[in-house]
Amino acid sequence: MPDADRVGVSTISFRHRPLAEALALIAGMGATRIDLGAIPAVTDHVPVPFTGDPAALAAEVAAAGLAADAVNADPGDLNDPALDEGRLEETLEGLAALAAACGGALIVPAGRADHRPVRDHAADMALIAERLDRAAGICGRHGVRLLVEVLHHRRYIHTIAAAEELLDRVGPDSIGLLLDVSHVVAGGEDPVAWVPRAAPRIERVHLRDAVPGDLNLSLGAGQVDLPGVVAALEEHVPGVRYVLELETHDIAEQDREADVARSLALVRDLVTGADAG
Repeated sequence: MPDADRVGVSTISFRHRPLAEALALIAGMGATRIDLGAIPAVTDHVPVPFTGDPAALAAEVAAAGLAADAVNADPGDLNDPALDEGRLEETLEGLAALAAACGGALIVPAGRADHRPVRDHAADMALIAERLDRAAGICGRHGVRLLVEVLHHRRYIHTIAAAEELLDRVGPDSIGLLLDVSHVVAGGEDPVAWVPRAAPRIERVHLRDAVPGDLNLSLGAGQVDLPGVVAALEEHVPGVRYVLELETHDIAEQDREADVARSLALVRDLVTGADAG
């Protein structure tokens, strides 16, 4: 795959636009690969639970000239014992079927949008790990790779220490790591320093900018050391794929297309330059 094509765009970057418009905008700026947003609190591009026709949605993506490498979804609060197990499995089945039809991975977060445990830390971590293992089994039956997004600044597992604790509980054979750089910086931690340790588990990277406490900034508006992040990833995870997930709150909607195009060119330049170096 050409290095430039390793940089994709999540449909979440155009989360307020209909899916067809988001796909057309992304294809129009020369991107070829996407994440499909399936997070109810963020976008309705893919409804959750997904009960539609996976083949039809995959065909819509392909007709736009794009390939969906991942479905980025929220199937429920994995650390909440009140979450109905049957409903969770049905939700995961539908999302995994869609990911399979697209030929991509399934990304899920780990825990509810609250830093406090539902019961206690040990119990919450055990339940998350158990449910991720079951989710990996469902994905495996569909021929889909499961990626877990940790750390996540707004969810239960929001520190590097907790992320590493969870990754130690779930095996790399069935579950990989989705690294979202903005969440690391929003949590006051250093993604460049973490990359060498996390490298064996990193399989996909989400990019936008952040400052401690705020992860919804456009590239260049925060404290993410983007050249340093890309250089570290290219050194320790060669060939990794990057996705612009620009759920940015500092860009006016009428300027969003131009900013996503600017960001795509910026990251492509960094990736191709790092590889050449």
